[in-house]
Amino acid sequence: MTAEVPGELRLRPLRPRTLRRLAIALVVLLGALSAYLMLGQARDDSPTFDEPVYVSAGLLALREHDLAYNAEHPPLAKAIATLPVLLTGATLPPGHVAGTNDEQSYSAVFLREQRRAGLLGEVTFASRVVPVLTVLVLAGLLFLLGRQLLGTSGGLLAAALWLVSPLVLGLGHLDGVDLPFALAVVVLAGALLHRRHHDDRRSTVLLGVALGLCLATSMLGLVLVPVVLGVLLVQRRRAAIVPGLVVLAVAWVVLWASYAVLDVAVVTSPTWLLPTPYVDGLRYLATVPPPSNGYLLGVAWTGGRWWFWPGSILVKVTTPVLLVLLVGPVAWRYAERTVRRDAFAVLAVPGLALVAALMLSSRDLGVRYLLPTFALWCVGASALVLVLRPGLVRIASGAAAVVAAVLLLASAPHSLAYTSPPFTPAYRVATDSNVDWGQDFDSLRSWAVGLSPYVDWFGPRGTSWTDVPGARDLLAADPATITGWVAVSATHLTSDHADRLSWLRAYCPVGTIGGSVLLYRFATPPTADPGPTAPAPPCSGDVSVRTAAG
Repeated sequence: MTAEVPGELRLRPLRPRTLRRLAIALVVLLGALSAYLMLGQARDDSPTFDEPVYVSAGLLALREHDLAYNAEHPPLAKAIATLPVLLTGATLPPGHVAGTNDEQSYSAVFLREQRRAGLLGEVTFASRVVPVLTVLVLAGLLFLLGRQLLGTSGGLLAAALWLVSPLVLGLGHLDGVDLPFALAVVVLAGALLHRRHHDDRRSTVLLGVALGLCLATSMLGLVLVPVVLGVLLVQRRRAAIVPGLVVLAVAWVVLWASYAVLDVAVVTSPTWLLPTPYVDGLRYLATVPPPSNGYLLGVAWTGGRWWFWPGSILVKVTTPVLLVLLVGPVAWRYAERTVRRDAFAVLAVPGLALVAALMLSSRDLGVRYLLPTFALWCVGASALVLVLRPGLVRIASGAAAVVAAVLLLASAPHSLAYTSPPFTPAYRVATDSNVDWGQDFDSLRSWAVGLSPYVDWFGPRGTSWTDVPGARDLLAADPATITGWVAVSATHLTSDHADRLSWLRAYCPVGTIGGSVLLYRFATPPTADPGPTAPAPPCSGDVSVRTAAG
Protein backbone atom coordinates (compact mmCIF):
# COMPACT_ATOMS: atom_id res chain seq x y z
CA MET A 1 0.00 0.00 0.00
CA THR A 2 1.31 3.44 -0.96
CA ALA A 3 1.19 6.05 1.75
CA GLU A 4 -0.53 9.29 0.84
CA VAL A 5 1.42 12.50 1.21
CA PRO A 6 -0.55 15.03 3.32
CA GLY A 7 -1.93 17.80 1.14
CA GLU A 8 -1.12 15.99 -2.13
CA LEU A 9 -3.70 16.40 -4.87
CA ARG A 10 -5.01 12.97 -5.82
CA LEU A 11 -7.62 12.54 -8.52
CA ARG A 12 -9.00 9.26 -9.76
CA PRO A 13 -7.67 8.65 -13.29
CA LEU A 14 -10.30 8.92 -15.99
CA ARG A 15 -11.03 5.93 -18.14
CA PRO A 16 -9.66 6.30 -21.70
CA ARG A 17 -13.16 6.40 -23.19
CA THR A 18 -14.31 9.04 -20.70
CA LEU A 19 -11.20 11.12 -21.29
CA ARG A 20 -11.69 10.89 -25.04
CA ARG A 21 -15.31 11.99 -24.80
CA LEU A 22 -14.40 14.87 -22.48
CA ALA A 23 -11.61 15.98 -24.84
CA ILE A 24 -13.91 15.88 -27.86
CA ALA A 25 -16.55 17.85 -25.95
CA LEU A 26 -14.00 20.54 -25.04
CA VAL A 27 -12.75 20.78 -28.62
CA VAL A 28 -16.33 21.11 -29.87
CA LEU A 29 -17.04 23.79 -27.25
CA LEU A 30 -13.94 25.78 -28.19
CA GLY A 31 -14.74 25.33 -31.87
CA ALA A 32 -18.29 26.60 -31.38
CA LEU A 33 -17.05 29.68 -29.53
CA SER A 34 -14.41 30.34 -32.15
CA ALA A 35 -16.92 29.91 -34.99
CA TYR A 36 -19.36 32.30 -33.32
CA LEU A 37 -16.71 35.01 -33.00
CA MET A 38 -15.33 34.44 -36.50
CA LEU A 39 -18.74 34.58 -38.14
CA GLY A 40 -19.48 37.84 -36.32
CA GLN A 41 -16.30 39.40 -37.66
CA ALA A 42 -16.86 37.86 -41.10
CA ARG A 43 -20.16 39.73 -41.16
CA ASP A 44 -18.85 43.06 -39.85
CA ASP A 45 -15.35 43.46 -41.33
CA SER A 46 -15.00 45.23 -44.66
CA PRO A 47 -13.27 43.42 -47.55
CA THR A 48 -9.55 43.23 -46.92
CA PHE A 49 -6.84 43.97 -49.46
CA ASP A 50 -6.75 40.68 -51.39
CA GLU A 51 -10.32 39.46 -50.97
CA PRO A 52 -11.97 41.20 -53.96
CA VAL A 53 -9.23 39.76 -56.17
CA TYR A 54 -9.75 36.24 -54.80
CA VAL A 55 -13.55 36.36 -55.01
CA SER A 56 -13.55 37.70 -58.57
CA ALA A 57 -10.84 35.18 -59.51
CA GLY A 58 -12.92 32.36 -58.05
CA LEU A 59 -16.03 33.46 -59.94
CA LEU A 60 -14.12 33.81 -63.21
CA ALA A 61 -12.63 30.33 -62.74
CA LEU A 62 -15.98 28.72 -61.90
CA ARG A 63 -18.17 30.54 -64.41
CA GLU A 64 -15.85 31.52 -67.25
CA HIS A 65 -13.05 28.93 -66.76
CA ASP A 66 -10.61 31.83 -66.90
CA LEU A 67 -7.42 31.06 -64.94
CA ALA A 68 -5.24 33.85 -66.36
CA TYR A 69 -6.94 36.73 -64.50
CA ASN A 70 -5.14 36.25 -61.17
CA ALA A 71 -1.38 35.72 -61.46
CA GLU A 72 -1.12 34.29 -57.94
CA HIS A 73 -1.54 30.57 -58.47
CA PRO A 74 -2.83 27.92 -57.82
CA PRO A 75 -6.55 28.80 -58.17
CA LEU A 76 -8.16 25.81 -56.42
CA ALA A 77 -8.53 27.27 -52.91
CA LYS A 78 -9.93 30.54 -54.25
CA ALA A 79 -12.49 28.68 -56.35
CA ILE A 80 -13.62 26.51 -53.42
CA ALA A 81 -14.01 29.52 -51.12
CA THR A 82 -16.12 31.21 -53.80
CA LEU A 83 -18.67 28.38 -54.04
CA PRO A 84 -21.02 29.93 -51.44
CA VAL A 85 -20.84 33.21 -53.40
CA LEU A 86 -22.64 31.43 -56.26
CA LEU A 87 -25.71 31.34 -54.00
CA THR A 88 -25.78 35.15 -53.84
CA GLY A 89 -26.74 37.51 -56.62
CA ALA A 90 -23.13 38.41 -57.41
CA THR A 91 -22.45 39.13 -61.04
CA LEU A 92 -19.30 39.57 -63.09
CA PRO A 93 -19.48 43.10 -64.49
CA PRO A 94 -18.06 43.86 -67.93
CA GLY A 95 -14.50 45.11 -68.11
CA HIS A 96 -12.37 41.98 -67.82
CA VAL A 97 -10.45 40.99 -70.93
CA ALA A 98 -10.62 37.19 -71.09
CA GLY A 99 -7.30 35.42 -70.79
CA THR A 100 -5.40 38.42 -69.42
CA ASN A 101 -4.00 39.25 -65.99
CA ASP A 102 -5.91 42.45 -65.27
CA GLU A 103 -6.69 41.74 -61.61
CA GLN A 104 -5.52 45.15 -60.40
CA SER A 105 -8.06 47.04 -62.48
CA TYR A 106 -10.89 44.52 -62.67
CA SER A 107 -10.98 43.72 -58.95
CA ALA A 108 -11.77 47.40 -58.36
CA VAL A 109 -14.54 47.22 -60.97
CA PHE A 110 -15.88 44.07 -59.33
CA LEU A 111 -15.91 45.59 -55.83
CA ARG A 112 -17.63 48.78 -56.95
CA GLU A 113 -20.29 46.81 -58.83
CA GLN A 114 -21.13 44.71 -55.77
CA ARG A 115 -21.37 47.88 -53.66
CA ARG A 116 -23.57 49.57 -56.27
CA ALA A 117 -25.87 46.54 -56.30
CA GLY A 118 -26.01 46.46 -52.50
CA LEU A 119 -24.44 42.99 -52.44
CA LEU A 120 -20.92 43.68 -51.17
CA GLY A 121 -21.62 42.65 -47.58
CA GLU A 122 -23.46 39.49 -48.62
CA VAL A 123 -20.79 38.49 -51.15
CA THR A 124 -17.95 39.15 -48.69
CA PHE A 125 -19.61 37.12 -45.93
CA ALA A 126 -20.35 34.24 -48.30
CA SER A 127 -16.71 34.12 -49.38
CA ARG A 128 -15.66 33.78 -45.72
CA VAL A 129 -17.82 30.78 -44.84
CA VAL A 130 -15.38 28.19 -46.21
CA PRO A 131 -12.40 29.75 -44.36
CA VAL A 132 -14.29 29.58 -41.06
CA LEU A 133 -15.08 25.92 -41.71
CA THR A 134 -11.42 25.35 -42.59
CA VAL A 135 -10.35 26.63 -39.17
CA LEU A 136 -12.67 24.12 -37.50
CA VAL A 137 -11.60 21.23 -39.73
CA LEU A 138 -7.98 22.06 -38.96
CA ALA A 139 -8.73 21.94 -35.24
CA GLY A 140 -10.16 18.45 -35.68
CA LEU A 141 -7.16 17.28 -37.69
CA LEU A 142 -4.72 18.70 -35.13
CA PHE A 143 -6.64 16.82 -32.43
CA LEU A 144 -6.33 13.57 -34.38
CA LEU A 145 -2.64 14.12 -35.18
CA GLY A 146 -1.84 15.06 -31.60
CA ARG A 147 -3.77 12.09 -30.25
CA GLN A 148 -1.90 9.71 -32.54
CA LEU A 149 1.47 11.02 -31.36
CA LEU A 150 0.75 11.90 -27.73
CA GLY A 151 -2.58 10.44 -26.73
CA THR A 152 -5.93 12.11 -26.12
CA SER A 153 -4.52 14.81 -23.83
CA GLY A 154 -1.98 15.77 -26.47
CA GLY A 155 -4.67 16.01 -29.12
CA LEU A 156 -6.78 18.20 -26.88
CA LEU A 157 -3.91 20.58 -26.19
CA ALA A 158 -3.00 20.81 -29.89
CA ALA A 159 -6.55 21.70 -30.92
CA ALA A 160 -6.93 24.12 -27.99
CA LEU A 161 -3.72 25.99 -28.83
CA TRP A 162 -5.04 26.47 -32.36
CA LEU A 163 -8.53 27.56 -31.36
CA VAL A 164 -7.56 29.89 -28.50
CA SER A 165 -5.22 32.00 -30.62
CA PRO A 166 -6.52 35.42 -31.70
CA LEU A 167 -4.01 35.07 -34.55
CA VAL A 168 -6.12 32.23 -35.96
CA LEU A 169 -9.37 34.00 -35.16
CA GLY A 170 -8.28 37.18 -36.96
CA LEU A 171 -7.01 35.49 -40.11
CA GLY A 172 -9.40 32.55 -40.10
CA HIS A 173 -12.52 34.55 -40.96
CA LEU A 174 -10.98 36.03 -44.13
CA ASP A 175 -10.86 34.64 -47.66
CA GLY A 176 -7.17 33.95 -48.25
CA VAL A 177 -4.72 31.35 -49.55
CA ASP A 178 -2.63 30.78 -46.41
CA LEU A 179 -5.28 28.93 -44.39
CA PRO A 180 -6.06 26.35 -47.13
CA PHE A 181 -2.33 25.70 -47.43
CA ALA A 182 -2.15 25.16 -43.67
CA LEU A 183 -4.91 22.55 -44.01
CA ALA A 184 -3.02 20.79 -46.79
CA VAL A 185 0.22 20.80 -44.77
CA VAL A 186 -1.48 19.21 -41.76
CA VAL A 187 -3.02 16.57 -44.05
CA LEU A 188 0.48 15.95 -45.39
CA ALA A 189 1.84 15.54 -41.86
CA GLY A 190 -0.84 12.96 -41.12
CA ALA A 191 -0.11 11.13 -44.37
CA LEU A 192 3.62 11.10 -43.59
CA LEU A 193 2.92 9.64 -40.16
CA HIS A 194 0.63 7.00 -41.64
CA ARG A 195 3.24 6.11 -44.26
CA ARG A 196 5.91 5.63 -41.59
CA HIS A 197 3.79 2.95 -39.90
CA HIS A 198 2.07 1.42 -42.94
CA ASP A 199 4.57 0.57 -45.62
CA ASP A 200 2.07 -0.33 -48.33
CA ARG A 201 0.70 0.91 -51.65
CA ARG A 202 -2.31 2.61 -50.15
CA SER A 203 -0.30 4.75 -47.74
CA THR A 204 2.07 5.70 -50.56
CA VAL A 205 -0.83 6.86 -52.76
CA LEU A 206 -2.36 8.80 -49.86
CA LEU A 207 0.96 10.54 -49.30
CA GLY A 208 1.05 11.49 -52.99
CA VAL A 209 -2.47 12.90 -52.78
CA ALA A 210 -1.52 14.96 -49.71
CA LEU A 211 1.57 16.33 -51.42
CA GLY A 212 -0.51 17.11 -54.50
CA LEU A 213 -2.96 19.10 -52.35
CA CYS A 214 -0.05 21.15 -51.00
CA LEU A 215 1.08 21.89 -54.55
CA ALA A 216 -2.50 22.71 -55.55
CA THR A 217 -2.98 25.26 -52.76
CA SER A 218 0.30 27.21 -52.66
CA MET A 219 3.56 27.67 -54.54
CA LEU A 220 5.26 27.05 -51.19
CA GLY A 221 4.16 23.46 -51.66
CA LEU A 222 7.22 23.05 -53.86
CA VAL A 223 9.35 23.36 -50.72
CA LEU A 224 7.69 20.22 -49.36
CA VAL A 225 8.59 18.01 -52.33
CA PRO A 226 12.23 17.43 -51.23
CA VAL A 227 11.00 17.19 -47.63
CA VAL A 228 8.71 14.26 -48.43
CA LEU A 229 11.31 12.53 -50.56
CA GLY A 230 13.94 13.07 -47.87
CA VAL A 231 11.75 11.56 -45.15
CA LEU A 232 11.11 8.50 -47.35
CA LEU A 233 14.80 8.18 -48.15
CA VAL A 234 15.89 8.33 -44.51
CA GLN A 235 13.30 5.73 -43.56
CA ARG A 236 13.82 3.24 -46.40
CA ARG A 237 17.10 4.25 -48.09
CA ARG A 238 17.36 2.51 -51.51
CA ALA A 239 13.93 0.97 -51.11
CA ALA A 240 12.47 4.48 -51.12
CA ILE A 241 13.10 5.03 -54.85
CA VAL A 242 9.94 3.34 -56.13
CA PRO A 243 7.61 4.76 -53.42
CA GLY A 244 9.15 8.19 -54.02
CA LEU A 245 8.41 8.00 -57.72
CA VAL A 246 4.84 6.89 -56.98
CA VAL A 247 4.37 9.83 -54.59
CA LEU A 248 5.65 12.27 -57.21
CA ALA A 249 3.44 10.76 -59.92
CA VAL A 250 0.29 10.92 -57.78
CA ALA A 251 1.08 14.49 -56.67
CA TRP A 252 1.58 15.46 -60.30
CA VAL A 253 -1.82 14.01 -61.23
CA VAL A 254 -3.52 15.83 -58.34
CA LEU A 255 -1.96 19.14 -59.38
CA TRP A 256 -3.13 18.68 -62.98
CA ALA A 257 -6.58 17.64 -61.77
CA SER A 258 -6.90 20.81 -59.67
CA TYR A 259 -6.53 22.82 -62.89
CA ALA A 260 -8.52 20.52 -65.16
CA VAL A 261 -11.59 20.67 -62.91
CA LEU A 262 -11.67 24.44 -63.45
CA ASP A 263 -10.58 24.57 -67.10
CA VAL A 264 -10.29 21.37 -69.11
CA ALA A 265 -8.42 23.29 -71.84
CA VAL A 266 -5.37 23.26 -69.56
CA VAL A 267 -5.16 19.50 -70.16
CA THR A 268 -6.26 19.39 -73.78
CA SER A 269 -3.74 22.09 -74.79
CA PRO A 270 -0.70 21.45 -72.59
CA THR A 271 2.56 23.28 -73.26
CA TRP A 272 4.49 22.22 -70.18
CA LEU A 273 5.06 19.19 -68.00
CA LEU A 274 3.25 21.32 -65.45
CA PRO A 275 0.00 23.23 -66.10
CA THR A 276 0.79 26.34 -68.10
CA PRO A 277 -1.03 28.73 -65.70
CA TYR A 278 0.98 27.23 -62.86
CA VAL A 279 4.25 27.94 -64.68
CA ASP A 280 3.03 31.45 -65.48
CA GLY A 281 2.35 31.92 -61.79
CA LEU A 282 5.88 30.86 -60.94
CA ARG A 283 7.23 33.37 -63.44
CA TYR A 284 5.07 36.10 -61.95
CA LEU A 285 6.29 35.44 -58.41
CA ALA A 286 9.88 35.41 -59.65
CA THR A 287 9.55 38.82 -61.29
CA VAL A 288 7.12 40.70 -59.02
CA PRO A 289 9.00 43.39 -57.09
CA PRO A 290 9.17 42.87 -53.33
CA PRO A 291 7.44 45.31 -50.99
CA SER A 292 9.68 48.33 -50.56
CA ASN A 293 9.08 48.93 -46.86
CA GLY A 294 8.82 46.72 -43.80
CA TYR A 295 8.02 47.59 -40.19
CA LEU A 296 7.94 45.71 -36.89
CA LEU A 297 8.58 46.57 -33.25
CA GLY A 298 9.37 50.18 -34.08
CA VAL A 299 12.00 49.29 -36.71
CA ALA A 300 11.56 50.14 -40.39
CA TRP A 301 13.54 48.70 -43.31
CA THR A 302 13.62 48.12 -47.03
CA GLY A 303 13.57 44.54 -48.32
CA GLY A 304 13.37 41.45 -46.10
CA ARG A 305 14.60 40.69 -42.59
CA TRP A 306 14.89 37.12 -41.27
CA TRP A 307 13.85 38.18 -37.77
CA PHE A 308 10.55 39.52 -39.07
CA TRP A 309 9.00 36.06 -38.76
CA PRO A 310 9.94 35.18 -35.15
CA GLY A 311 9.26 38.81 -34.25
CA SER A 312 5.77 38.59 -35.73
CA ILE A 313 5.03 35.47 -33.68
CA LEU A 314 6.22 37.31 -30.57
CA VAL A 315 3.86 40.19 -31.29
CA LYS A 316 0.80 38.32 -32.55
CA VAL A 317 0.63 35.24 -30.29
CA THR A 318 -0.74 35.69 -26.78
CA THR A 319 1.79 35.23 -23.98
CA PRO A 320 0.25 32.04 -22.45
CA VAL A 321 0.11 30.32 -25.83
CA LEU A 322 3.62 31.52 -26.68
CA LEU A 323 4.98 30.05 -23.45
CA VAL A 324 3.48 26.66 -24.29
CA LEU A 325 4.85 26.87 -27.84
CA LEU A 326 8.35 27.57 -26.51
CA VAL A 327 8.40 25.16 -23.57
CA GLY A 328 6.29 22.31 -24.94
CA PRO A 329 8.73 20.99 -27.58
CA VAL A 330 11.39 20.48 -24.90
CA ALA A 331 9.20 17.77 -23.39
CA TRP A 332 9.76 15.48 -26.38
CA ARG A 333 12.84 14.22 -24.55
CA TYR A 334 10.43 12.25 -22.35
CA ALA A 335 8.73 10.53 -25.29
CA GLU A 336 9.72 7.14 -26.63
CA ARG A 337 12.43 7.22 -29.27
CA THR A 338 10.11 6.03 -32.03
CA VAL A 339 7.58 8.73 -31.24
CA ARG A 340 10.31 11.38 -31.16
CA ARG A 341 11.48 10.31 -34.58
CA ASP A 342 7.93 10.40 -35.91
CA ALA A 343 7.40 13.91 -34.55
CA PHE A 344 10.67 15.14 -36.00
CA ALA A 345 9.85 13.72 -39.43
CA VAL A 346 6.22 14.88 -39.72
CA LEU A 347 6.23 18.09 -37.65
CA ALA A 348 9.69 19.59 -37.31
CA VAL A 349 11.11 18.93 -40.77
CA PRO A 350 8.16 20.31 -42.82
CA GLY A 351 7.64 23.21 -40.42
CA LEU A 352 11.29 24.27 -40.38
CA ALA A 353 11.56 23.92 -44.16
CA LEU A 354 8.66 26.33 -44.64
CA VAL A 355 10.13 28.80 -42.14
CA ALA A 356 13.52 28.65 -43.85
CA ALA A 357 11.90 29.42 -47.20
CA LEU A 358 10.13 32.44 -45.72
CA MET A 359 13.28 33.75 -44.05
CA LEU A 360 15.02 33.75 -47.42
CA SER A 361 12.17 35.74 -48.94
CA SER A 362 12.12 39.52 -49.23
CA ARG A 363 8.33 39.68 -48.89
CA ASP A 364 7.69 40.52 -45.23
CA LEU A 365 3.92 40.75 -45.62
CA GLY A 366 2.63 39.24 -42.40
CA VAL A 367 2.49 36.35 -39.99
CA ARG A 368 -0.29 34.78 -42.09
CA TYR A 369 2.42 33.03 -44.12
CA LEU A 370 3.36 31.13 -40.95
CA LEU A 371 -0.09 29.58 -40.42
CA PRO A 372 1.01 26.13 -41.72
CA THR A 373 4.04 26.09 -39.42
CA PHE A 374 1.97 27.44 -36.54
CA ALA A 375 -0.50 24.57 -36.95
CA LEU A 376 2.29 21.96 -36.82
CA TRP A 377 3.85 23.83 -33.90
CA CYS A 378 0.61 23.47 -31.91
CA VAL A 379 1.02 19.68 -32.13
CA GLY A 380 4.72 19.85 -31.33
CA ALA A 381 4.08 21.97 -28.24
CA SER A 382 1.49 19.47 -27.02
CA ALA A 383 4.32 17.27 -25.79
CA LEU A 384 3.91 19.30 -22.63
CA VAL A 385 1.37 16.69 -21.52
CA LEU A 386 4.25 14.20 -21.13
CA VAL A 387 5.51 16.03 -18.04
CA LEU A 388 2.13 16.57 -16.38
CA ARG A 389 0.63 14.11 -13.92
CA PRO A 390 -2.83 12.72 -14.81
CA GLY A 391 -4.48 14.89 -12.19
CA LEU A 392 -2.84 18.00 -13.53
CA VAL A 393 -3.82 17.08 -17.08
CA ARG A 394 -7.47 17.11 -16.05
CA ILE A 395 -7.15 20.43 -14.26
CA ALA A 396 -5.15 21.92 -17.14
CA SER A 397 -7.82 20.81 -19.61
CA GLY A 398 -10.52 22.63 -17.70
CA ALA A 399 -8.36 25.70 -17.22
CA ALA A 400 -7.52 25.74 -20.94
CA ALA A 401 -11.20 26.05 -21.82
CA VAL A 402 -11.61 29.01 -19.47
CA VAL A 403 -8.46 30.74 -20.69
CA ALA A 404 -9.52 30.10 -24.27
CA ALA A 405 -12.83 31.88 -23.78
CA VAL A 406 -11.15 34.85 -22.09
CA LEU A 407 -8.49 35.26 -24.78
CA LEU A 408 -10.92 34.94 -27.66
CA LEU A 409 -13.42 37.36 -26.16
CA ALA A 410 -10.64 39.86 -25.39
CA SER A 411 -9.52 39.95 -29.02
CA ALA A 412 -12.99 40.29 -30.54
CA PRO A 413 -14.36 42.07 -32.47
CA HIS A 414 -11.04 43.28 -33.88
CA SER A 415 -8.97 40.10 -33.84
CA LEU A 416 -7.03 40.93 -37.00
CA ALA A 417 -5.59 44.03 -35.31
CA TYR A 418 -4.87 42.20 -32.04
CA THR A 419 -1.36 42.18 -30.63
CA SER A 420 -0.36 40.55 -27.39
CA PRO A 421 0.51 42.64 -24.33
CA PRO A 422 2.96 44.21 -23.75
CA PHE A 423 3.14 44.85 -27.52
CA THR A 424 0.34 47.39 -27.56
CA PRO A 425 -1.07 49.51 -29.06
CA ALA A 426 -0.86 47.43 -32.21
CA TYR A 427 -0.19 50.33 -34.59
CA ARG A 428 3.15 51.04 -32.85
CA VAL A 429 4.54 47.53 -33.30
CA ALA A 430 3.02 46.08 -36.49
CA THR A 431 1.74 46.98 -39.94
CA ASP A 432 0.05 45.54 -43.04
CA SER A 433 -1.87 42.27 -42.52
CA ASN A 434 -0.47 41.92 -39.00
CA VAL A 435 -2.77 44.74 -37.92
CA ASP A 436 -4.27 46.69 -40.83
CA TRP A 437 -5.53 45.04 -44.02
CA GLY A 438 -8.37 47.44 -44.79
CA GLN A 439 -10.92 45.73 -42.55
CA ASP A 440 -12.38 48.92 -41.02
CA PHE A 441 -13.41 50.86 -44.12
CA ASP A 442 -17.13 50.83 -43.40
CA SER A 443 -16.48 51.94 -39.82
CA LEU A 444 -14.30 54.78 -41.10
CA ARG A 445 -17.04 55.93 -43.46
CA SER A 446 -19.59 55.94 -40.64
CA TRP A 447 -17.26 57.86 -38.33
CA ALA A 448 -16.41 60.52 -40.93
CA VAL A 449 -19.97 61.77 -41.48
CA GLY A 450 -20.08 65.49 -40.71
CA LEU A 451 -16.39 65.75 -39.72
CA SER A 452 -14.71 66.57 -43.08
CA PRO A 453 -11.51 64.75 -42.08
CA TYR A 454 -8.21 64.58 -43.91
CA VAL A 455 -7.82 60.91 -44.88
CA ASP A 456 -5.10 58.61 -46.13
CA TRP A 457 -6.63 55.17 -46.62
CA PHE A 458 -5.10 51.72 -47.23
CA GLY A 459 -7.41 49.02 -48.51
CA PRO A 460 -8.47 46.91 -51.49
CA ARG A 461 -8.52 48.36 -54.98
CA GLY A 462 -11.86 50.01 -55.52
CA THR A 463 -11.75 51.83 -52.19
CA SER A 464 -10.01 55.13 -51.49
CA TRP A 465 -10.23 58.26 -49.39
CA THR A 466 -12.64 59.67 -51.99
CA ASP A 467 -15.23 57.12 -50.85
CA VAL A 468 -15.19 58.55 -47.31
CA PRO A 469 -17.97 61.16 -46.84
CA GLY A 470 -16.59 64.70 -46.80
CA ALA A 471 -12.97 63.48 -46.82
CA ARG A 472 -9.99 65.54 -48.00
CA ASP A 473 -6.72 64.13 -49.31
CA LEU A 474 -4.19 64.05 -46.47
CA LEU A 475 -1.19 63.43 -48.73
CA ALA A 476 -1.99 66.45 -50.88
CA ALA A 477 -2.42 68.77 -47.90
CA ASP A 478 0.25 71.04 -46.46
CA PRO A 479 0.55 70.20 -42.74
CA ALA A 480 0.67 73.93 -42.01
CA THR A 481 -2.94 74.24 -43.26
CA ILE A 482 -4.43 71.26 -41.42
CA THR A 483 -6.84 71.68 -38.52
CA GLY A 484 -9.62 69.42 -37.35
CA TRP A 485 -9.75 65.67 -37.85
CA VAL A 486 -7.24 63.38 -39.55
CA ALA A 487 -7.67 59.64 -40.18
CA VAL A 488 -4.82 57.48 -41.49
CA SER A 489 -4.39 53.74 -41.97
CA ALA A 490 -1.63 52.20 -39.85
CA THR A 491 -0.10 50.53 -42.93
CA HIS A 492 0.38 53.88 -44.68
CA LEU A 493 1.68 55.59 -41.55
CA THR A 494 4.44 53.08 -40.82
CA SER A 495 5.30 51.46 -44.16
CA ASP A 496 3.68 52.36 -47.48
CA HIS A 497 3.69 56.16 -46.98
CA ALA A 498 6.14 56.24 -44.10
CA ASP A 499 8.35 58.97 -45.55
CA ARG A 500 5.52 61.29 -46.59
CA LEU A 501 3.75 60.96 -43.23
CA SER A 502 6.84 61.11 -41.02
CA TRP A 503 5.63 64.41 -39.50
CA LEU A 504 2.37 62.82 -38.37
CA ARG A 505 4.12 60.10 -36.35
CA ALA A 506 5.42 62.80 -33.99
CA TYR A 507 1.86 63.58 -32.86
CA CYS A 508 -0.25 61.47 -30.55
CA PRO A 509 -3.50 59.97 -31.90
CA VAL A 510 -6.67 60.65 -29.89
CA GLY A 511 -8.10 57.24 -30.80
CA THR A 512 -8.36 54.49 -33.39
CA ILE A 513 -11.05 52.79 -35.44
CA GLY A 514 -10.79 49.06 -34.81
CA GLY A 515 -7.11 49.46 -33.94
CA SER A 516 -6.19 49.81 -37.63
CA VAL A 517 -7.09 53.43 -38.45
CA LEU A 518 -5.51 56.17 -36.34
CA LEU A 519 -7.48 59.31 -35.51
CA TYR A 520 -5.93 62.73 -34.88
CA ARG A 521 -7.53 66.03 -33.94
CA PHE A 522 -5.57 69.25 -34.41
CA ALA A 523 -6.64 72.47 -32.70
CA THR A 524 -3.74 74.27 -34.41
CA PRO A 525 -1.81 73.29 -37.54
CA PRO A 526 1.01 70.78 -36.97
CA THR A 527 4.59 71.29 -38.09
CA ALA A 528 6.09 69.38 -41.01
CA ASP A 529 9.26 68.44 -39.11
CA PRO A 530 10.09 64.71 -39.47
CA GLY A 531 8.98 62.45 -36.65
CA PRO A 532 10.27 59.13 -35.24
CA THR A 533 10.06 55.73 -36.89
CA ALA A 534 7.35 54.51 -34.53
CA PRO A 535 4.09 56.46 -34.15
CA ALA A 536 3.55 58.28 -30.88
CA PRO A 537 1.59 56.66 -28.02
CA PRO A 538 -2.09 57.59 -27.58
CA CYS A 539 -2.95 61.07 -26.32
CA SER A 540 -4.00 61.64 -22.75
CA GLY A 541 -6.48 64.26 -23.93
CA ASP A 542 -8.74 64.90 -26.90
CA VAL A 543 -6.30 67.01 -28.94
CA SER A 544 -3.24 65.73 -30.79
CA VAL A 545 0.03 67.29 -29.61
CA ARG A 546 3.63 66.78 -30.67
CA THR A 547 5.26 64.28 -28.32
CA ALA A 548 8.45 63.21 -30.06
CA ALA A 549 11.12 64.36 -32.50
CA GLY A 550 12.69 62.38 -35.35
